[in-house]
Amino acid sequence: MMLFIFLLAVGAGVGTFIENDFGSNRAKELVYNAWWYELTLFLATINLLLVIEKTKMYRLKARTLFHSAFIVILFGAAVTHYFGLDGMMHIREGEKSNIITIGDKEVKTPFYISLKDFTLTRYPGSRSPSAFSSDVTVIDEGNKKKFDTQIYMNHTLTYGGYKFFQTSYDTDEKGTKLSVNKDPGVEITYIGYALLVLGLLLNLFDKKSRFHYLISQIKKMPIASLLLSLIYLSLPTPVHADYSAYTQGYLLEHKEKSKALATAFGSLVVQGPVGRMKPLDTQNREVLNKLTGRSSWEGMDANQVVLGMFSRPELWKKVNIIRIKTPKLREKLGVDKSQKLVKFRDFFDKNGNYKLTSEVERANQLVPSRRGTYERDLIKVDERLNIAFMSYRGVLLTLFPLAGNERNKWVDFKTMFATTDNSKIKRSTSRLLDDTYNRQYDKGFAYIEDIRSYQKNLGKSVYPDEQKLSIEIWFNHLALFFKLSMAYLLFGLLLLIYGLSSIFYNRLIADNVKRVISVISVLLFAIHTFGIGLRWYIGGYAPISNTYETMVYIAYASVLAGVVFLRKSTIALSASFMIAGIFIFAAYLGEIDPEITNLVPVLKSYWLSVHVSVITASYGFLGVGAILGVITLILFMLRKETRPHIDSHIKNIRHINEVTLILGLTLLTIGNFLGGIWANESWGRYWGWDPKETWAYISILVYVMVLHLRLIKRWYSVYIFSVVSVLSFFSILMTYFGVNFYLAGMHSYATGDPVPIPNWVYITSGIVFAMIALAYPKRKLNKQKEKMKKIKLL
Repeated sequence: MMLFIFLLAVGAGVGTFIENDFGSNRAKELVYNAWWYELTLFLATINLLLVIEKTKMYRLKARTLFHSAFIVILFGAAVTHYFGLDGMMHIREGEKSNIITIGDKEVKTPFYISLKDFTLTRYPGSRSPSAFSSDVTVIDEGNKKKFDTQIYMNHTLTYGGYKFFQTSYDTDEKGTKLSVNKDPGVEITYIGYALLVLGLLLNLFDKKSRFHYLISQIKKMPIASLLLSLIYLSLPTPVHADYSAYTQGYLLEHKEKSKALATAFGSLVVQGPVGRMKPLDTQNREVLNKLTGRSSWEGMDANQVVLGMFSRPELWKKVNIIRIKTPKLREKLGVDKSQKLVKFRDFFDKNGNYKLTSEVERANQLVPSRRGTYERDLIKVDERLNIAFMSYRGVLLTLFPLAGNERNKWVDFKTMFATTDNSKIKRSTSRLLDDTYNRQYDKGFAYIEDIRSYQKNLGKSVYPDEQKLSIEIWFNHLALFFKLSMAYLLFGLLLLIYGLSSIFYNRLIADNVKRVISVISVLLFAIHTFGIGLRWYIGGYAPISNTYETMVYIAYASVLAGVVFLRKSTIALSASFMIAGIFIFAAYLGEIDPEITNLVPVLKSYWLSVHVSVITASYGFLGVGAILGVITLILFMLRKETRPHIDSHIKNIRHINEVTLILGLTLLTIGNFLGGIWANESWGRYWGWDPKETWAYISILVYVMVLHLRLIKRWYSVYIFSVVSVLSFFSILMTYFGVNFYLAGMHSYATGDPVPIPNWVYITSGIVFAMIALAYPKRKLNKQKEKMKKIKLL
């Protein structure tokens, strides 16, 4: 059985790279739809049936239920594959069609679909679609039926055994493109999904399950813990610059006197590039973060910086505000090689020519995999330069509703002056800029209120709730998740140090200290819950729609694992906090954008929210398992004859690790199949071998092998289990990061050309394999009689 699972995982992994380089049709031809892969699936199914019979698994209901569910799911998938139909139907307004296009062939339905009207709704002031729908009439002359209905994303039409999904539309917005399928296997597959979820959940409560046995062992363990203070440390690094006396005087005065006016300026509403209505404070922070990689600059907040850049652009072009990473690029600009921030003026020669024109063109022509550190920095710096230029001109300050615009578009200062006849708003904005230019900061508040009134009166249909605006600004200044990451890392590190020292010296801890640690753990978790709730309220959707949000959520799941399931072990609890801190901290490293955005139509789905919540939560549990594996390897290295008690701690952590992995695999499996339901309800197919879902499937197979490895006695040991619990997490990293940035696909942020692998990946991998090698000589634990139940499967 393990051989078949291994072949399925490796084959699917190879298939994702074939798809990336040669296309999905080639991948299906060579792997997914190939005879050898289907034969392997068939043999694995037969083998699973034989295992159920041989081990008499049918005596244990929960275990039989979820193992049998895989057989039902595979049978349903086979029915869909061999007898299903999947194609497209294109209809123009006022016309009807009964033709489904499947590749080069056409299939006719026994009824017609007539398109009465296609409607596309966009986000305010943006070309980005918020929703689109088709008002259609079903005409079935054979059965003498005719009725009207509406098809839109996540709302389908089912008739005559066919299911119609809103997929796309014509560029002139007068035609619709519907995906159509006829799937006789979907009911069978859904029954399999239901059996799977029910079986996996019942397994967690079954007193005869492996999970329940491990929990009983964990309850017998001693607890070693310690409370130490939590310190938040965030020291800004000053930017040293050689400015003229006038510039230095201006910056000092602007820093000290513009704070109140800039805060009021930041409270205005702005329409973002994709139509999101948000406080200007939020956008200003995004701009400053893009330019400098920081939340403040020389003691000024983002509102002060952006207000200054717009009101005194020529002066601000002479200050160091654009971040550069590579010494070679600094050399090209003629600045000091150690200078991290440079001036806008540094990018142009005496004649006003852009110094990097040819270099930027050359870098953009290279495929991403051929770009080095210099080229990547060059492209990012060019983007920062454009953002700075737009900030100097006020292009991003779309503060003014455009009168009579059907799309509720808001415009910047220049466009407002050219399009409005309102003399009051023109006079107020001119005086605001004049007074700010002349550093008369106390005179601008009334003019800001005039702009606010103009926004409310002319843009009332899209103007956000005042309370929500205030909460978003407060949330911005709170910087909650970054502070939380520091707390998690510090608390986790202190717990780990104490836990290891307790094992090393074989000592326990007082009950009152245990209670204090529990209180701190629950308090940090409550703060994290509060932060996620606030972001949900601000964005209006579950905050799991982009990389930043899911990394914060994975950290949340890691802490949940520690607080609820792993609190009996200081080592396990420390692992959960450390993995949480690492994930949140990684989200702030500069390559991941924390911006709150509008959702594309397909993401507005209940099933999506549940799917992403469950599957990303599994990453937290599996990440904790990887950390526990690393800690176990460290304990192996610390083993000596004078420290025999370490062996019992290694075995205890193994129990905790296995529980964590069982929970992680349960969530990963349920989440993956919930994703199939979302996909099927949104566009009519529950599995399409997209790289993201394929690697999730591979990860399930990998962890199935990890948790069943104990059944192969000649291979299994606590050392081997610890090693594979660490190495298996690389499949999760590939699922989450690798697909997002290295493989082209529906879930991917890549275009098919991978960016170079960061150096830290090689360094981390080297450290992991070094630990595995150093622990190997001490891998054999002292034999102790353990009362273990003969449990063959999970």
